[in-house]
This record gives sequence, C-alpha cells and structure tokens, in this order.
Amino acid sequence: MNTLTLLQALLVLHLTGLIIMAGTTFVDFTIFKTFWKQFDTDREKSQGILQATAKSSRWIGIGAALLVFTGIGMMAITHGVFGEQVWFRIKFGLVIILILNGILMGRGQGTKLRKVMAGEVVNISIQAEGIKAKLNLFFFTQLALFLIVIFLSVFKFN
Repeated sequence: MNTLTLLQALLVLHLTGLIIMAGTTFVDFTIFKTFWKQFDTDREKSQGILQATAKSSRWIGIGAALLVFTGIGMMAITHGVFGEQVWFRIKFGLVIILILNGILMGRGQGTKLRKVMAGEVVNISIQAEGIKAKLNLFFFTQLALFLIVIFLSVFKFN
C-alpha cells in the first residue's frame, strides 16, 4: 500500500468519525425534541423516549476516537504540513471544544435529566425546564461547531 492510498483511507475513516459524531448529535437533538413534546403530556412515554438516547454517548465516543486517531495518522503521513495552517489550528481547537462540550455539558445535562425522570429530584417540572434550556443551547452549539469544522475543512483558508 502506498502513502497516498493510506492517506486517502485515513481521510475516509476521519470523515466517517465526523459523520458518526455529527449524525448521532443530530439524531439525539431530534429525539430530545420528541421527548420534550411528550414530557408535558405523558411522562411514562417520555421516559421510554429518553431511553432511546442511552447508547448515544458510546457512538459519539467511537466517532471522536476515530476522528482523533485518523487525524494523528494523517498528520504523521503528511509530516505535519497542515499543522502550521491557520484553518487547521482553528479546526483543531473547535474539535477539542466539541469533545469537551459533549463531555461536560451534554453528558452532565443528560445525567441530570435521567435523575429527574427517575424521581430523584423534587419539583420535576422546574428542574426539567432548566435542563431543557441548557440542552437546547448544547445542541445548538454542537451543531453549529460541526458546521464550522466542515466549512473550515472544505475551504482551507490561510
């Protein structure tokens, strides 16, 4: 296998990791929209909808790991040629923010919501409204960051 073929294979896997992360985030966003519609009318049904997101963080983690490891592989093959470019540095920072925001904000709010739904918290409706606002901000931020990362990857300005 020559270097160009290996680089292209890593790029395909890199994009696959990005698609897994962004796609799972978008699916979670749509599931949470459905959850909030059901929350006010049928809490039992909303509990079932919430369980549909239980495995999402695992898929996002797999996508992130694929993204990071293939990115390292591509940098090794190209001898870090992209590392000095402005678009790459911005993209790299945004990917770090994506991962940290997912771990700190997304996972944290998801855990709080699951505790609220399990009845571990009093004033369920008040707690849920705060979580809803934070999750909406989280999803908006994540999806906007994914769009910017894709934009930077395509246009590669200096």
